[in-house]
Amino acid sequence: MQEHRPSSILSGPFAGQPSRRLQPRNALRWPVTILVSGGNERRGTTVDLSAEGLSLSTDRPIAPGSRCTLLLRPRPDEDWLKLEVKAVYSSYTAPGDFRIGMAFLPQDAEGRDRLRAVATARA
Repeated sequence: MQEHRPSSILSGPFAGQPSRRLQPRNALRWPVTILVSGGNERRGTTVDLSAEGLSLSTDRPIAPGSRCTLLLRPRPDEDWLKLEVKAVYSSYTAPGDFRIGMAFLPQDAEGRDRLRAVATARA
């Protein structure tokens, strides 16, 4: 009898295919407060960052298309970074854990530049 193994990125349908991402991703683990349009507030942790957006982990989904404000504080002695973003995907990863993809909104070039400068300084 053949053993069944769950699909993974290495053995699943996309194994061996090049990434479709246009920008490289850098790991970034910072606490974040997510202010979702309509008044909902959540806590989460960033997962990775690119020039176009970031992904984060939180305990509940955020509907794709939702506009949000992210408040990031890389260290307690640093200023808060405020970013305007839009959710592009929301994926269940485990009980109480959802991966949310966020795209930076075009009008928030200043926030993106500040985040990129802080993240680059950490690399």
